[in-house]
Amino acid sequence: MKKKIFKKYEELILENNKAKEIVLRSEIKRMLDEYSEKDSNCYHLRGLIDLESDEWEIHIEESILNFKKAIELDKSNVLPQLYLAHCYHDLNQLELALENYNKVDREKLKEFRVWRYTKLIEQIGYCYYKLGKKKLGEQYFEEVLGWYKKLPEIDRVVPSELISCLPNNHWIVIEMKKIETYLN
Repeated sequence: MKKKIFKKYEELILENNKAKEIVLRSEIKRMLDEYSEKDSNCYHLRGLIDLESDEWEIHIEESILNFKKAIELDKSNVLPQLYLAHCYHDLNQLELALENYNKVDREKLKEFRVWRYTKLIEQIGYCYYKLGKKKLGEQYFEEVLGWYKKLPEIDRVVPSELISCLPNNHWIVIEMKKIETYLN
């Protein structure tokens, strides 16, 4: 049953038709509700189903509860912790976002996907910067820049938070634009 649920989620990720996405999302929720052996990954998935929908703002509190349950069931599962932080970030509750970003096992995340690690570092920098700790935020952005200099293009994501915080003439932005020419 669990494999069917996750296979259905893979279909959802690849689906481009909004009406079919709604049906798939509903089917996955029903399957998860009926599944009696829910583990951390099931609650993580349940949180993602709502968070990745067009109506995420309506369901974000439910996503938060599901991510918290996933963490409670398995503290070593880094993704629910990361997505819990994302929820608070999306709600502009930056203190809570930062608190939860800092709970993510960075080494484990780096091993899982290095691009997720560098994005985490950028998001931590964003939170510090927006909370008035600009120098600390810049230190994290500098670390992100260091990663961008050594990572292959496929392992880099748009440094949107970094770019939104720092002025265009900041040395980190100038260096980032040398690497990511689409930012010019």
